[in-house]
Amino acid sequence: MRYDYRKIKTEKVEVKGIVCEFYDMRIDRATVPDGKYLYEVAGDDDSGAEPARVGKGVLVNFYGSLYATNHYCWRKK
Repeated sequence: MRYDYRKIKTEKVEVKGIVCEFYDMRIDRATVPDGKYLYEVAGDDDSGAEPARVGKGVLVNFYGSLYATNHYCWRKK
């Protein structure tokens, strides 16, 4: 199930120094307003309850949805 961005309450978080909005469920991309970019956060089998990666879409180990006002490349450095 995916939720409507316009009907949820997000929390502000900071990822690598970037202020974003976070929601712990999947969001319908069609409901995200212009000017916001949707990313998905995943854990991994070894991270426990901590997020491990951010990407355009997550198939397994989904952790939550992240929104930013700019497009970012979330690669590890």
